[in-house]
Amino acid sequence: MGAETKETVALKKSAPHRRYLPTRPAPARPSRPRLTEGLYPGEPEACRRAWRPFLRTFLHLALLAAVCRVYRIEERAFQGRAFQTLIAVALCALPIHYLAPYSYKRGVFLAASLAGLGLVMGPTTAAAVVALALVLIGCCRIPIPFAARAALIAALGATFAYLRASGRALPEPVWSIIASMFMFRILIYLYELKHATAREPLSSALSYFFILPNFAFPHFPVVDYRTMERGYFSQPIHDAQARGLVMATRGTIHLLCYRLVYHELLISPSQVHSPAALASYLVCNYLLYLQVSGQFHIACGMLHLFGWRLPDTHHHYLLADGFTDYWRRINIYWKDFMIRLVFNPVVFALKRRPRPLALGAGTLAVFATTWFLHAYQSFWLRGSWGFTVPDALFWGILGVLVLASVLREAKREPERCRAPRSARSLIAMGTLKASRVALTFVAIASLWSLWSSPSLGAWLEMLSRGVTSQ
Repeated sequence: MGAETKETVALKKSAPHRRYLPTRPAPARPSRPRLTEGLYPGEPEACRRAWRPFLRTFLHLALLAAVCRVYRIEERAFQGRAFQTLIAVALCALPIHYLAPYSYKRGVFLAASLAGLGLVMGPTTAAAVVALALVLIGCCRIPIPFAARAALIAALGATFAYLRASGRALPEPVWSIIASMFMFRILIYLYELKHATAREPLSSALSYFFILPNFAFPHFPVVDYRTMERGYFSQPIHDAQARGLVMATRGTIHLLCYRLVYHELLISPSQVHSPAALASYLVCNYLLYLQVSGQFHIACGMLHLFGWRLPDTHHHYLLADGFTDYWRRINIYWKDFMIRLVFNPVVFALKRRPRPLALGAGTLAVFATTWFLHAYQSFWLRGSWGFTVPDALFWGILGVLVLASVLREAKREPERCRAPRSARSLIAMGTLKASRVALTFVAIASLWSLWSSPSLGAWLEMLSRGVTSQ
């Protein structure tokens, strides 16, 4: 035993009841990441949290939910009170999503989407939807050549179409939900997988297809996959939420105006017996599109609340001053979808041809594809193809008008860049623009009445009764 030092003897005297043991440093325990200054370690700056703006967002969303409940907005759309249910789910999930670390936010959103699906459709239907969705997503991600994947998806689509037409395999709501999720977005997803430089995360695919508002609106905007991914927390969360609330409020106003037009102002075609009645019917029938624009605004506004930054779905389409301008303003997501998958490939294939020929072929291909895909959409959502004479005339006439406008703008493009030289020219341009807006509105409203008519003969008869005063 060695000699004891003075320090050891002094320690024994001061604590004789304790046996002296040399002290060792305690093992370091892994510390959990803590929220400091509104951010967890490693989070992007866009996730910075602050209670005051979030409480304003939450209260604003609660107010919108109360308005929708009091006025029963979209209560009959698709499945009873699906819209109110999904807003309630968003209200419950929003604080959890806001406080969760960045790496868990997609999981919280996906869990909220699945909960909303189960509450709206019931557990059995929701399970069938999830199973079919996972099969389709899995087929898209199989590591085989792209042509084989596309053929496999086409074969699955044909099989599902046969089962949808027979009506015996699965309930009607399953096909409607699956169609609203995949009938257009799967084309975009396959396109992005083909051109991706790295393997896309599975969580991105799940959050792209399982979008919470989708389960209340079967007519859902064709959200672009890459735009959605690039917009995820691309700006501060409070700015995104503020913009989303603006979009959701605008959509709520659109739906309230739709209710007013539909229940108080719209007359039936059989009541048209004078020019005033014809004008009233044309305007109010066209304004029924407010339901679609309202749903699209609310759907994309809700995505902003969870961190996604998306472009506007519509842009003052009632003020279009030409048919090309109208095509650019109404249903912007569909326009971008058609340009990316139809117009650009056609124009690129004809790049060595004269420019008017390439633009004309691309425009006609866009409208022919749009006509077919709208009938395709009608089959999946309603069970019947939408190939009718009024439908073909609507898309054909609108396509020709847009084509003429495109070719005219291509020729006059240098002239449009000239600035007005005097106040008189400014007044003349303003008057001309107002006249063009009015003429475009009248033409689109007339075509819209043709589109919603059961047959060409019924539409012509209504016009003749409206033009002839009695």
